[in-house]
Amino acid sequence: MQKGLISRYITFQILKSLKNEKINYDSIYLKIIKNKKISSSDIKLIQNVVLTSMRYNLEIDKILKIYVKKINKNSNSYFLILSSIAQIVFLNFKDYAVINSSVEIAKNKKFLKIYPAFINGLLRNIARNKKKLSKIKVSFSMLPQWFIDQTKNWNEKQKTNFVKTIKNEPDIHLVFKTSKDLDKFKLPSIRTTKNSLIIKKTTKIENLPKYREGVWWIQDFSSMMPLFLLDEKNSKKVLDMCAAPGGKTIQLICDNAEVISYDKNKNKVSIMKENLRRLNFQNEIINKDSLKINSRNKFDIVIIDAPCSSIGTIRRNPEIFYRHSSPNFQYITSIQYKFLNKAKNLVKNNGIIIYMVCSFLNIEGENQIERFLYNNKNFSLKKFFSKNHDINELINEKGFFKTHPTNFRNKFFIDGFFAAKLQKND
Repeated sequence: MQKGLISRYITFQILKSLKNEKINYDSIYLKIIKNKKISSSDIKLIQNVVLTSMRYNLEIDKILKIYVKKINKNSNSYFLILSSIAQIVFLNFKDYAVINSSVEIAKNKKFLKIYPAFINGLLRNIARNKKKLSKIKVSFSMLPQWFIDQTKNWNEKQKTNFVKTIKNEPDIHLVFKTSKDLDKFKLPSIRTTKNSLIIKKTTKIENLPKYREGVWWIQDFSSMMPLFLLDEKNSKKVLDMCAAPGGKTIQLICDNAEVISYDKNKNKVSIMKENLRRLNFQNEIINKDSLKINSRNKFDIVIIDAPCSSIGTIRRNPEIFYRHSSPNFQYITSIQYKFLNKAKNLVKNNGIIIYMVCSFLNIEGENQIERFLYNNKNFSLKKFFSKNHDINELINEKGFFKTHPTNFRNKFFIDGFFAAKLQKND
């Protein structure tokens, strides 16, 4: 295969794998490009096309219905066409380059059921009308049925805002060890707290100022906020039950807490170790299942950043809506509740459990907490609070910290997130 076609072929492979496999984009991407010599420009192209294809897959399906009576969404043709339309209509790549490369891939013997003439004719028709096609809109009702079922309580404004913002690229949110470190950061930015800010990514993360000095790490605004709002952490004995890739452990270290971190995912633990090294922290991350910790160990604070659907990160993980299957909520919520049940035996009297998920769905948030409190009368819900009016608006009337993927104050994009603060009473 010609060198210029390799990146588009890899794009095809990734899109096909993501449609049917439940592992995330990053894992599939690393698996497929492993041992391949790919230039940085080709890597950028692959990532751009794959993410755009997934973010706009509903619009592309709507476009296809105009030109094709029926298409098998598991066929090789579909994945090739999907990425081609994304390039022509939504990325505005040169028509001839996209069409020619797509036709050449279709001619390849590995794709025996793709007909080059069909691909050529379809893409030329779409290219002629791309300006009009780029304005096609999708409605909330076109989102996956499992998601519609989980958001039946939403009003029209919530639905409209969600559809409007989920296609935007996520902003880069940097959290600094200290406010003094932040003050020395020179790139244009939007300050979000005393020690965090938003930048518009203009270069590789590794090339950002102070990366090698280890004075900041990447963590979404919503994700860092619950521990930012947590009362005094200095010298507290804290257990982080699902620690990797490490943002919350690092927050606690910077607040002078005595942190013990667990995570059973080997790959995530490796990433966390690298993050800790870059930030010049010596803290250990234990690669074991925290559900098996001896309950004789007691902590002032227990942090549960539980496994979840990750729907709150839809902008950075568009495969959630792209793939055929829905999240396995029965399994996910079962695991989440196991962590809550374990944490209640690990926290001291008058100690605190912080339960968090990168999801805004009630089934993973409020419902779990209400069930836990009903079954554990010796625990009570403590409300989050902030003196900052804007941040306090992200705390609902029950005292939960809860966000949806949105353009916060029309200043920067934040992920969807849920957190609850529980106190163990005597």
